[in-house]
Amino acid sequence: MPYDLKATLQGLPDFPRLEGPRVRLRGPRDQDTDALFAVFSDPRVMRYWSRSAMATPSEAAALIVEIGERFEQRETINWVVADLQDDAVIGTCTLYQFSPRHRRGEIGYTLRSDLWGRGLAREAVALAVDWAFDVLALHRVEADVDPRNEPSRRLLQALGFRSEGVARERFFVEDQPTDSEWFGLLAADWRKRNA
Repeated sequence: MPYDLKATLQGLPDFPRLEGPRVRLRGPRDQDTDALFAVFSDPRVMRYWSRSAMATPSEAAALIVEIGERFEQRETINWVVADLQDDAVIGTCTLYQFSPRHRRGEIGYTLRSDLWGRGLAREAVALAVDWAFDVLALHRVEADVDPRNEPSRRLLQALGFRSEGVARERFFVEDQPTDSEWFGLLAADWRKRNA
């Protein structure tokens, strides 16, 4: 049977739920509004994002609705990252920009700034990448980061992503044009690293 990413995405019965040793990836709930607002209103977290920090909790509530709508369309899988012990939301991890023809997608992620440096984002991204290759049978996962975001660069490189070049002034962060560094990871390389 030929590969069909659209059919695989449409066949997902519900929001995928993934668990690692310390974090859980799940769909968002209305009661996650305040925790998501805490993440996306933090200027440190949003420093390298292509959108401004959230100003009101209603923006986080709207994000939850948008995540649900995009999942219903099967165009984005935007997990919240929750602490495995108490299920409190500490970040997000997203697969998006799927290309069925070329069997690829992009990944993005964020984590509460008071939890940086503990390997939690790396664990969440690894869960999502593993799922993307195993369940969606993607050939390639891509990520783009601001080249000044050294912790994010290190996270990707630790998981086996390779830097593949810089697109100059691709995004605006606030009113400043910023570069975007592209990283790619092939399914074969991921499997070899994790064999």
